[in-house]
Amino acid sequence: MGGMLFAQAPEGDAASGKAIFEGKGDCVSCHRVKLTGSRSGPDLTTIGRERRATPAYLERALLDPDADVARANRGVRVTLKKGGTVVTGRLLTRDMFTVELMDSQGTIKSFLKSELSSVMIVTKGLMPSYKASLRPREIADVVSYLRSLKGPGK
Repeated sequence: MGGMLFAQAPEGDAASGKAIFEGKGDCVSCHRVKLTGSRSGPDLTTIGRERRATPAYLERALLDPDADVARANRGVRVTLKKGGTVVTGRLLTRDMFTVELMDSQGTIKSFLKSELSSVMIVTKGLMPSYKASLRPREIADVVSYLRSLKGPGK
């Protein structure tokens, strides 16, 4: 039968994965690939070039994203003293006097700690798990798409 065993093939379809990434999975609401998507999460334009981006690593990132939140991808929630406004985003820098974050629109916001009533680092819950919303085949497709992302000239 031509040697294709779809029931055992862990390899997904990158084109289907791209459609899921941009559609059903709504990954572009946080992640960016080339010029498409948000800057609030990590840019994935060259994820396929990274040595750590094995199929197992990428699958775990989709199914259990809280298991391994990279320091560079931590979120922060700041509350302003004046008015109690809460601003969330990806932590860029933090020192003795300031906190800088990037919000979901890709805008960099800087706050003096003296203006804030609280600064909370968020290490869980920034990225949803796709365990319940995507079928195993769809996960394999998204993994295949992510592994195909090598950036310009690749």
